[in-house]
Parts: sequence; C-alpha cells; structure tokens
Amino acid sequence: MFQALVIAFLLLMGAESAQGADRGEVARQAKAATVLIVAVNQTTHSLSLGSGFFVNADGLLLTNAHVIEDHHTSLFLYVGNQAVYQSPEVVAVDPDLDLAALRIPQKSVDWLPLSLDLPNEGDEIITVGYPRITDILQMGFALHATVAPGMVSGVAEGRSRTEGRPAVFIQTTGLLHLGNSGGPLVGSDSGEVAGMMVTNVPYLERARDRNGAAIGSVMMRSGVSYSIPAPVIRQWLTAHHLGLQDSGPSLPSGSPRPRSAGAEGERFFVTGHLLHTMAMVLERDPDLFALAVRQYETAAALRPDAPWVFRNLGQAYASLDRWDEALKAYGKALELTPEDTALLTEAGFAWQRTGHPDYAAEAYRTAIRVNPRFARVHIYLGSLLWETGRLDEAIVEYGRALDSEPTSSLAAYNLGLTFEAKGLREEAVKVWQSFLEKAESAPDPDGWGLKIRDAMARLTSLAAKPPFAESVSTK
Repeated sequence: MFQALVIAFLLLMGAESAQGADRGEVARQAKAATVLIVAVNQTTHSLSLGSGFFVNADGLLLTNAHVIEDHHTSLFLYVGNQAVYQSPEVVAVDPDLDLAALRIPQKSVDWLPLSLDLPNEGDEIITVGYPRITDILQMGFALHATVAPGMVSGVAEGRSRTEGRPAVFIQTTGLLHLGNSGGPLVGSDSGEVAGMMVTNVPYLERARDRNGAAIGSVMMRSGVSYSIPAPVIRQWLTAHHLGLQDSGPSLPSGSPRPRSAGAEGERFFVTGHLLHTMAMVLERDPDLFALAVRQYETAAALRPDAPWVFRNLGQAYASLDRWDEALKAYGKALELTPEDTALLTEAGFAWQRTGHPDYAAEAYRTAIRVNPRFARVHIYLGSLLWETGRLDEAIVEYGRALDSEPTSSLAAYNLGLTFEAKGLREEAVKVWQSFLEKAESAPDPDGWGLKIRDAMARLTSLAAKPPFAESVSTK
C-alpha cells in the first residue's frame, strides 16, 4: 500500500513538473513572438512606445492603433530583441476598434495562434510586452520583454474607441503598465492568444506625510485591465483579407536555447539603437547617448565583424562631441565596408570637426565617386568649401545636392546663403522662392523651410543695406 502511494505521489509530481515545463515554453514562445514598437514624432519631439505580436510566420504583426497613429517621422520595430526594422508596411489601421496590422519583409518569424473562443472566467493567462522599458534601459539592463501572470475575470461590455459603439472586452487582473498596449494576452496552458491588451484602470491615491497629513496625489495602477478578444481580432483580419495560421507553432521542449556571442552582440546593439533613437528625439539627451555608447561598445566587442555596430557607435560618439573616438569607430566600419557612401560622409564630417579639412575633402570626394547622387555628401562638401572661402565651388555642390534631392530644404537654404555671401541677393531670393514653390506641401521636420522664409524676410528688410553673410549649416 505504501509503495503504491509513493508511486502515485511521484507520478503526480511528474505531471506537475511537465505542466510547469510546458508553461515555461509557452512564456518563451510568447516572448519570442512579441516585439517592441517605437513611433517617433520629430515635430513634437515625442515617442510612443508599445508592444505587438506576430500572428503568422510571414511577418504579419498586430498592435493597437493608438500605439502608431501619432507617428509623423519614423516607426521602428525591435524584433526578438536582436533586430531593428524601420518603416514597416502599415497594412491596416482601425482607430475605432483600436487595431493595426503591420508587416515586415521577414519569413519564418516566431508567431502566436489566435484563439477561436472567448476565455473562461478563472482562466490563467500571461501578459507579454515592454512595460516601463525606458526606466529599465536607464538602469543599465539590455532590452527584453516582460511576462506577468494574471487571471481572466470575465467578459465586460464597453464602447469602441472613437465611435462609441457597443464592444466586448476581456477583463483581467494582474498589474500592467504603460508599454503593454498592443501586447498579447496568452493562455498559460494553451499558448493561444486570448486577446490584445488595450487599457488598464488607473486611480489617484492620496499621498500623506509621516504624520498623516495629505501632501498630494499619486497615479497608481489598479491591477484591472481590458483586452480586445481574439475572436474580434479574427473577424477584423478576415474583413481585411489578412491571412492567419490556425495551427500553432510546435513548442520545443527542454531548456531555452543557448546564447551565442553573436546573438548577445545583436542584443546589445539593438538596445543601443533604442537608446540612441530616444536620445535623438528627446532633445539630444546626453545621458541617453552615454548609455547608448556603453551598449554599442559591448556589441562591438562581441561583433567585431559588424560594420553597422561601429557606424552607430561612431554616430553616438559624435553626438557627444567625442570626435576622435568617432573617427576610430568609423575607421573600423570602413575597413569592413570601404564603399559605404553614408559612412564615408560621416567619417568626412568627423575629420572636418577634428580640424583636418584635407582628409575630410578626400572622404567626401570618395563618397561622391561611389554615389554621385547622394545629396548629403554634396551638402557637407559644400559647407567645407564655404569654410575655406571657395564660394563658387560651394554653389556647385549645393546645386548638385538639390539636383539629387529636390526636396532638401537644407541644400536650398545653404545655396541661397552662399549666393548672398557673394552679394547676389536676387539670386538667393530666386533659389528660395523656387524651392518653396516646389516643396510647398513637403514636410519640414527639421525646420529648414521655416529658416528659408525667415531669410527671405530678412533680405527684404535689408534691401537697401550692404550685403552680409551668416554661416552655413551642415545639420
């Protein structure tokens, strides 16, 4: 009898252990299929960070519409914490249902199947996403997704986001934060997506001092959240003729895959890229640039064969005015890709900033030989010629930049200034008027179009005064 009890106990323990292993693999698969989404609005110098997840192996990704709809400059996807995709295809956006579908040109990505049915009350789920990621990165950790446990409380009636139509949501308990929006709600046992996280319930908590006196209010998270159900998402995808895969990927058993130095290098690079992007948008924050440099330096040590790592490292050094270090990083990258036009241009600018105009000119002219239609190198060379008093040659380079990129407001601005420096104010005004007529509706995220208008107004007010020039810009 005792022996039978022992055997039964061991079998029970084995079943529980196997279930735990299955749940661990569900969590790993869910994390592998979940991505960080960063939408950049350069006009307002703001970032929107959220999550998303793949629903088929062909790179179809779902997220909330509110995560991406305010981006006016760039959209980045950080996939598997090891790859960056800029400007993914926006396949469909529905602000009312708060759904958006994106696609990247990548085959055989990790993905998650959508459940056919609503979950039951009491079902255990996990939430996957990138909450509080800016705080996590600033603490020195590499980019990674976060898994949190929760439980389904039931189905709640609500309203759609913009039109206020009746809508069904899954209510769950479990602490979520900003950054979870658009991430999957995954069944702990099934591994299927039960819903997409869309909102949580905040509340104001009265803050008091040690004597109990009220000193203000603090925004807290209640632990109650709502998600768009998988059947609703399925109907939306079908309406937009977007394909699904109904049989989930096979979940490998056993421990997580071992990490290679190359994979770890990519993780550090991607983390640096995210910090670098944040720093560029948030008024060129030097602390974020310094954090990006640390991540890039680690990536460079692990991936000495990756020119993109050294190029980004050089750009981060340059943003901190560490030009000698930027030159070394660009040099490493050029050893691996000696005919990269953009890289040659950036190296030339670093030579220029370190007081070596001859080396800068050589780098620029090499870049032009590789790609004579690259507008930025003509702008940089034109500025170098301006600085050395060779205005006629500078005019030629700015003109070539405009021929290569007719919407370049920076090239037009500098070309007009160069004419003005030569005392040719009428020519300057003609250049600027012509550019504004052609690019009237073009976006102007860097403000050079506005500078052109201001310069034209200034010339008008100085029509009876001797001409003078101001310095040109390269950035």
